[in-house]
Amino acid sequence: MCLCCEHPQRTAIDLCIVSGQSERHVERQFGLTKGAVGRHKKCLRAAVPIKPAAVLAYPTGEQVAIAERVSQSIIKRVSSLADVLEQQATECASDKDRRNMTTTATALLKALELNARLTGELSPNQTNIQVNNLPSMRDSPEWSIFIRIVERHPQVKAELAAALQESGL
Repeated sequence: MCLCCEHPQRTAIDLCIVSGQSERHVERQFGLTKGAVGRHKKCLRAAVPIKPAAVLAYPTGEQVAIAERVSQSIIKRVSSLADVLEQQATECASDKDRRNMTTTATALLKALELNARLTGELSPNQTNIQVNNLPSMRDSPEWSIFIRIVERHPQVKAELAAALQESGL
């Protein structure tokens, strides 16, 4: 019987271990012993997701099916954890709880990164993802026209500047 496998925060424990956090950190964070964390690593190794090329290493279709089920189970659990962390982040933001928001955001980022690695969206050595590389408004041909017109209206310019500053732009 593995204490970590039975722990109510097993998904979070798995995430910490798989993301490379030290055993000491996991022990302290979840009130576990070093032995329990070490033994649980063996449980995780038995359930490591496989890459499609590794399927050939399994001699029977049944072994392939088991490996795929385990892989999907881990991806589903990490995805569920990310959903919970997103909900928690929303609650922290609405409560203006900055300390817990920072911790939650860090955990969410790790969960999303792990999920991206497990699903192949992020390769093992890749450190960033480029999303929607949209051109800046300033690059548009209409920008100079917009600026020229706004410059003629100081009240509009001040209102626009205030709105942009308020939104963090």
